[in-house]
Order: sequence, then structure tokens, then C-alpha cells
Amino acid sequence: MTALYKEISYQCTNIECGHCFVAALEVLRTTTMSAMPKDDVQIRISSRALAAAKNQLTLDLAAA
Repeated sequence: MTALYKEISYQCTNIECGHCFVAALEVLRTTTMSAMPKDDVQIRISSRALAAAKNQLTLDLAAA
């Protein structure tokens, strides 16, 4: 397991069923940039989030 991949265990709540299984959870991409990014965690950025970040940077530079 990694910072971007975790396993989750599930158990059916129906006692007669008893089914248990493990599922995977994986981070695929960023949709909103973090205000507190970690250098050791690299997440692919969606094209929409990248465009929004570039737009914000342009606005910040224009205001300065």
C-alpha cells in the first residue's frame, strides 16, 4: 500500500450471508489543488484543475 493506494475490508451485515471481501481505493487525479501539498506525494492533475490553477496564477500576477 502507498499514500495513493489503500485496501478496505468489508463484511456483509447479514449474518446469514457472511460474505467478506477486500476492495481497493486508489487516488487517480486531483480535481482541486491542495492548499497544503506534500512534496513526497505526486498526484496527476486533471486538465480542468490545471486550467483553473493557471487561470488563478494569471489573475494573481495581474493583480500584483
